[in-house]
Amino acid sequence: MAGAFAAIGPLFSVLAIGGLASFLPKMRTVHSALTTFVFYLALPAFLFDAVVSAPVNEGVPWAFILTACGVTSSVAVLSWIVGMLTGATGRKIAAPLALAASYGNVGYLGVPIALSTLGPEAGLAAAIGQLLHNLLFMLGYPTVRAFSSRLSKDSGAGKKVWIAVKKALLTSPISLSVALGITIALIEVPLPTLVSDTLGLFSQTAVPLAMFAVGLTLPTAVKDLMKGTIPGIPLLAGTAMKMFVLPVCTAVAVAQFAPSLEPAWSGTLILMAAMPTSTTAFILSQQEDPDPTITASMIAVTSTLGIVSIPLTLTYFVL
Repeated sequence: MAGAFAAIGPLFSVLAIGGLASFLPKMRTVHSALTTFVFYLALPAFLFDAVVSAPVNEGVPWAFILTACGVTSSVAVLSWIVGMLTGATGRKIAAPLALAASYGNVGYLGVPIALSTLGPEAGLAAAIGQLLHNLLFMLGYPTVRAFSSRLSKDSGAGKKVWIAVKKALLTSPISLSVALGITIALIEVPLPTLVSDTLGLFSQTAVPLAMFAVGLTLPTAVKDLMKGTIPGIPLLAGTAMKMFVLPVCTAVAVAQFAPSLEPAWSGTLILMAAMPTSTTAFILSQQEDPDPTITASMIAVTSTLGIVSIPLTLTYFVL
């Protein structure tokens, strides 16, 4: 346990500093620009560096892909069912609850934690896991909402699906950076020193800035939670799904159906499942749902619990 805390302690310290910094008015004004920089420059450079030096020629285990997508999708469906069973209020927020209970912060938290605890050999697994996770939700959630929401009658389900595909695949800097890194790794073309050094400078900023940016959002989410507008039972159920059911089910699935996975792959799978709710889930919910407040509250609660739950996951399931 002490080793797990030592591994992720600096990361959560930066997150806490971001939370404290959010009380400064000037810091609140830079949050949008900071997240834009991380999403479009720092994180793509970070993932590109991780992939381009990884053993891509060895391939990606199918067990990794099936487990990542299968378990996460199953927990999302189960969370939606739980929401539907918790009364009229729960039914109204069942879709965003399912999103928040299964869409983890794999990019800003999962990737750096995986590389910090499992080493550089986890670079490819972390990049592919992050890509799968984002594609699953950035494509899947708008698609599901397009065909289930009455609003789709006005804008056209096909148009909404195409917009989701374009955002997740064709114009996403995350997807493009991973694809470019895999391509260069496969053809084994050495990068010029100027290019690699420049990318290295950007990639070094990704982890601290990403953690700091997540920290900046926490006080706002906590304020929404303290207003008492969030129904307690769906919030508790969603939190349990995200922080307990998803990582435990992933660990069980790995042990039962993919015992031959190398530690870098299996450990990354479980770590990704243990991440708190993604801030991107709130953005998606803002676009697709009438009320995204449940996702903001889930971000606050799960990010706070993650300080304890992630070291526990590392201790008992990964390290």
